[in-house]
Amino acid sequence: MRPWTLVRRTVPFAVVSAVAVASLVSTSDAAPPAVVTAEAKPAEVTETVVPPVDPAEDEARPDQRTAPSTPEAEEPQPAAELTRSTETFSLLGVTWDAGSTDEDPTVEVRWRSLADGWSDWTTLETSPTDPASTDVRPGTDPLWVGESDGVDVRVSTPSGRSPSGVRVSTVTDGENGSATVPTAAAVGQPKIISRASWGARSGSSCSAPVYGASMLGTTLHHTAGSNSYTKAQSAGIVRSTQAYHTGSQGWCDIGYNFLVDKYGQIFEGRKGGITKMVRGAHAGVNAANERTVGVSMMGNYDVAQVPAAMKTAVADLIAWRHSLAGLKATGTYSLGGKTVNRIMGHRDVKSTACPGRYGYAWLTQSGGLRSEVAKRLARTSTSTPTPSTPAPGTEIQKLAAKIGSTKLGKVVRAEWGNSTQRRAIYANMDLLWTKAAGAYAVSGPAKTEFYRTGEHNGSLGFPTGDPVATSVTGTKVQRFQKGAVYLVTSGSSTAGYALYGPLYKEYQAQKESAGKLGVPRSTVYRARTGYQRLKLTKGYLELSEASGDVSTWYAGGIGPDGLTVPSSRTVTFRGHGFGHGIGMSQYGAQGAARSGKTFKEILAAYYPGTTLSERTGSIRVLLGAATSSTVTVTARSGLAYRNMVSGKRIVLPATRNGKTVSQWRIIPLTADPKKSVLQYRTGSTWTAYDRNFWTGDAQFEATKVALVMPGGSVREYRTSVRSAVPSKGATTRKTVNVTSIDNYTLGVVAAEMPSSWEPEALKAQSVAARTYGVRSLTPSRYYDVCDTTSCQVYKGVAGQTATTDKAVLATLGAILTYQGAPAFTQYSSSSGGASAPGSQPYLKGRLDAWDDWSGNANHDWTASVPAATIEKAYPQVGTLRSLKVTKRDLMGDWAGRVESITLTGTKGSTTVTGPQLRFALGLRSHYFRLG
Repeated sequence: MRPWTLVRRTVPFAVVSAVAVASLVSTSDAAPPAVVTAEAKPAEVTETVVPPVDPAEDEARPDQRTAPSTPEAEEPQPAAELTRSTETFSLLGVTWDAGSTDEDPTVEVRWRSLADGWSDWTTLETSPTDPASTDVRPGTDPLWVGESDGVDVRVSTPSGRSPSGVRVSTVTDGENGSATVPTAAAVGQPKIISRASWGARSGSSCSAPVYGASMLGTTLHHTAGSNSYTKAQSAGIVRSTQAYHTGSQGWCDIGYNFLVDKYGQIFEGRKGGITKMVRGAHAGVNAANERTVGVSMMGNYDVAQVPAAMKTAVADLIAWRHSLAGLKATGTYSLGGKTVNRIMGHRDVKSTACPGRYGYAWLTQSGGLRSEVAKRLARTSTSTPTPSTPAPGTEIQKLAAKIGSTKLGKVVRAEWGNSTQRRAIYANMDLLWTKAAGAYAVSGPAKTEFYRTGEHNGSLGFPTGDPVATSVTGTKVQRFQKGAVYLVTSGSSTAGYALYGPLYKEYQAQKESAGKLGVPRSTVYRARTGYQRLKLTKGYLELSEASGDVSTWYAGGIGPDGLTVPSSRTVTFRGHGFGHGIGMSQYGAQGAARSGKTFKEILAAYYPGTTLSERTGSIRVLLGAATSSTVTVTARSGLAYRNMVSGKRIVLPATRNGKTVSQWRIIPLTADPKKSVLQYRTGSTWTAYDRNFWTGDAQFEATKVALVMPGGSVREYRTSVRSAVPSKGATTRKTVNVTSIDNYTLGVVAAEMPSSWEPEALKAQSVAARTYGVRSLTPSRYYDVCDTTSCQVYKGVAGQTATTDKAVLATLGAILTYQGAPAFTQYSSSSGGASAPGSQPYLKGRLDAWDDWSGNANHDWTASVPAATIEKAYPQVGTLRSLKVTKRDLMGDWAGRVESITLTGTKGSTTVTGPQLRFALGLRSHYFRLG
């Protein structure tokens, strides 16, 4: 596929497969172990397309459907339907394409439980969306159903028109249930099972959590689904819920802040800190996501009473969080323009049954949840810090007196804190003091950004100064411990932009507003998966979350996408990766294997949506170095000749006329080169074998056939070497090795990947190489695949090593298929940290952290190319003046690989593709920036 040249993120928590309806949904389900002895395995999500159906053709099938419980006239007409037997799973949900319908679909499911058979039809509620994520898919809440192996889905709308892209997601927990070790309890804090303990995905796209302003209350939920789970299965339910939220719905993490099981176990939910106001995705209302803590009871409390152990744990958890925020258990407040209780149910802000009729009754009844939380707060009031009134003369008091009550407004929360940092909240501004910096007010747009980023515990920290003017008219900046807020006035309005982290540090290094980039036009935000951005009036800064690198982009074509040829007449390219970058990165596969990933996990990540299958048979390999029309082999015991036209097979003798035969050959007949003749060599003489002439193909056969190359060297190939007529009536011949698909794979792997690499990487390469060969099978021509980099490199027996043979044999017959056909398993040396999108649905652009490890010299590269070299390749531009990237594929650093680039010179301009420039200049890849 490409010449091997040794010239540098984590596997997704959810492995998502979009498969055809004709294919089986495939997951795995293991019995829960009694005790965890290793890190919990990730849950797997399998997505199956639900096809649209004509309501007129919706006929019940006796083996899969039950009679409807309501009259036929009242049954919703299905807009899409799936009935399927599957491998085992434990959680399911349904999603559809965003924006594909303005109606609210009715989604009904039933499942076949291994214990109880088919369930009744159950309607799933539509879940909220995640404001912290992009590219989300609308869908239902996940439903825990226990171990099941069949699912029916019906999706209907009032109009009968299906939303597009409807998929049912079945989730199998990689280690279905586990005993976990809770975190140590602090004073007033209940035991909480950490994300690490329950096996959360490491490094979600919420890796930089978003924090709301100070906590105002709690929202109570239930997860719905089965109530019959065991205590050991609870961690698996949480893992599966996260897998569905991230893998199917496109959220950046699990939506809830906490989950509580019926045994009283409390699980940490969304990443960001159990004491912080982490913005979740639990409510479907932004105000509730940002200002309340989402606590979800694991189970369906529309059909069952809330267990006593769960009640105790939920009350303990909410009391602890309310005590940290200085909140009461009772009373009301305004949230998003609506008056709600401090502890409310999900149904109070969203049209939903959540947290179920029994759950909501416990929440609201006398002596219920609010009363229990109030009792706990009363008992712990002496040990729980509360806002304190400072003695007269403190720094905050002095600042308050200086500002005056008219500007401050009413006291919202009296001063509290400790000997090094304190705070007071007023209606119009906050006053904050640190021992190191003193007391300062935060108000207006700066206060808005301060709250949005998590207040003093968030991205900015405490203020270290008042707003001061910059060198740019109408722009001020207020500094904080970890960042700054720029206040930019335009006309009569002033906008605040929070700057923090590596982007803020780089902006400082470039002299901030006094530098070439100008003043901010945005706060720090995630521009795309894995990349944060800061917009400025004269360009922008972009941070790669994986590498920590910050790149600078200037307006007007200067920077990574534009370059004026310098006086040195040398153009510098700084790039990532080696090769086209589509499909599997070989260095990435090695990086994954080094981190403990299996070949199945590697293949699932690089070819998502494909299925492991088996294929046997033979393959015909065109041997490019055998350039002669004569096929010559070394004589050996067991060597046979076969005429492919007549089918006649002859075991060739070791001697002829008492003389030892040293070689055999098939050669075009001199008198009529459309025909061939079999000859043998004794001494230096070639003699026709029985004067046998024929038209068509013939071949030599043996366990190993020793082919004599045009230069005299000998190469061994397995099974047979054929003299092939390339076309009807041809007078030339081509040499083709015909062997089994697995023998072919034995000769490929070591030629494409170093044999010293990890076994799992070699196995992944074996499956990819075998699949590539199978997909190349072309009965209509005389060969299937070549042995050069135009296909993939194949060296026959000489290409085999002990380690690569072991990997091939460990995956014997294994190939990847998509919708039943062999997949197009392209691969390259190094992705450079981002796979390029390819021509197939499973060849997706994706970030690839596995590619970045110390042994990969291809991950980063630099090339200096004389302008004269570029001018020679493109003489139509004349003397080269500048280069300008005009399009990228938007995946990875610098917005991805170069799709087109314009070269401008004294005679004009020309636009070429990134790959064209790469090959013209000998660059390692078209994933580069200029300068």
